[in-house]
Amino acid sequence: MPPNEVLLSESEIEKTLKGISIPSRPQVLIQLSSEMKKEDPNPQTIVRLINADVGLSAAVLKTVNSPFFARATKISSVANAVGLMGMKTASQIVTGLVIRIAVAGDARSLERFWDSAEKVAGIAAFIASMLPGGPRDEAYTFGLFRDIGIPMLMQKFPDYRQTLAQADATPDRPATALEDERHATNHATLGYLVAKSWFLPSTICEAIRFHHDLSIFQDKDSISAQALTLVAISRLAEHFNDEYVRMRSNPEWDLLGASVLEHLGLDENDYLDMREELANIVR
Repeated sequence: MPPNEVLLSESEIEKTLKGISIPSRPQVLIQLSSEMKKEDPNPQTIVRLINADVGLSAAVLKTVNSPFFARATKISSVANAVGLMGMKTASQIVTGLVIRIAVAGDARSLERFWDSAEKVAGIAAFIASMLPGGPRDEAYTFGLFRDIGIPMLMQKFPDYRQTLAQADATPDRPATALEDERHATNHATLGYLVAKSWFLPSTICEAIRFHHDLSIFQDKDSISAQALTLVAISRLAEHFNDEYVRMRSNPEWDLLGASVLEHLGLDENDYLDMREELANIVR
């Protein structure tokens, strides 16, 4: 067990949740998880579970046909998508969509949030695919889930958007510290509890919990190497998303960029090559 993977105390959980209910894990995920845990999962079962819901089918096809997955031809069936992506990736995409539905709230007000999460997840998968042995599937899932606590806090606190704006204006201070100050809870710990209750892989749970901790790239004993890699990939993905999609600066990149690239084993030329290739995709 990683040194930071300690269970939260009852008081910490109570403080974090503050009357916020964690959505129940839907039946489709229970069935998917049950199948994936088998020694020899049946892809036809996975396809059947996805095809049973039009929204899930559309989400899988949308993802596999996105430019970040670099498919030469358009995929038109879930069976082909599962065959190309693999059952693990397909099930993670489904998990992302289902939790989006579970915490949707006012879907229109959160549309921008979900769109950004999907783009960061896609860019993260692309970055991971360019790294030797890069964790593409985990990077995609983490990109989707890392800020899952944000829409939940938006629904709980009417002034939470002001907190986010203030956090953007003070990049040298973790957003979670400001959230704790203003709301006595934060989206990283809340997201960690959601991920744990939905049985996401422990590395992803760990990365969600610490992804706003600015010290983890210096104090590497505080987080596992696998979780730190996921955080690093998502930081680079967020930087690229801000630069090429949202057309805005990312002040946190100035603070952490060098440490991120060092952890991922990328030099300046690697970074520039990756940035150029990604720019061609998002144009």
